[in-house]
Amino acid sequence: MSWRWIPLWLLFLVPGWAQDQLRLKSGEVKSGTAVKFDPTTQSLTFKFDQGTLNYAQGDIAEVILKERPGVAEGRKALEEGRMEEVVTKWQEPVNQYLGVDNPWVLECAGGLGQAYLTLGKVADAESLYGKMKQFYPSGPAALRAEVGLAVATSGKDAGGLLAKLQGLEGQLKESLRPLRGDREALAEFYFARGEAYEKKGDGKKALEDYLRVSVLYPEPPSLGQRSAKKADALRQANKDLVTD
Repeated sequence: MSWRWIPLWLLFLVPGWAQDQLRLKSGEVKSGTAVKFDPTTQSLTFKFDQGTLNYAQGDIAEVILKERPGVAEGRKALEEGRMEEVVTKWQEPVNQYLGVDNPWVLECAGGLGQAYLTLGKVADAESLYGKMKQFYPSGPAALRAEVGLAVATSGKDAGGLLAKLQGLEGQLKESLRPLRGDREALAEFYFARGEAYEKKGDGKKALEDYLRVSVLYPEPPSLGQRSAKKADALRQANKDLVTD
């Protein structure tokens, strides 16, 4: 069987393939270092021993990026509520790779937006989610951008946020085995709705949404952990709080 038909994730198990991986729609697989996604040209710069080449977004089937320095630390900081550190660790990789459909890139983008909002940097959050909407015009990443924009533009209006989220429910793709991207979009949607319910004082519905994320859709991991902690905090504050 030709090597080009080997699943891309499997290449990471093969000695010598511990680099970024790029699979083109032609079936060709490239191994090297992703340098930066250019939003103007909608292309990804890839570095090889022989030099660098730019690949148009439309020609790329899949990209697997090694986690960059600071990503794991930012994940831990987000779980523990250290938002300034989240910004410090995740701002650079997001600026460098936003536009690439990759799990940790989207995790960092969503978490960075949440950190901005927690720190009161609403304009930065709106700008980030606006770029996400531009770079990911469809699919689960687009839904994540819409959810982030809904939160950023609603301010303290929990009722308004719930109304905006209700308008996005038609884009949710729930099933017995949703794809990774859909799982993560569902997680961000229900986490945002849980926070809105909590602000409105509806602890029961907030708990249900936090548990839905932590139990059913615990990805990205930083969001799953935050949801579990919020569910525990609600239970501690109200011992009689139960879900249906």
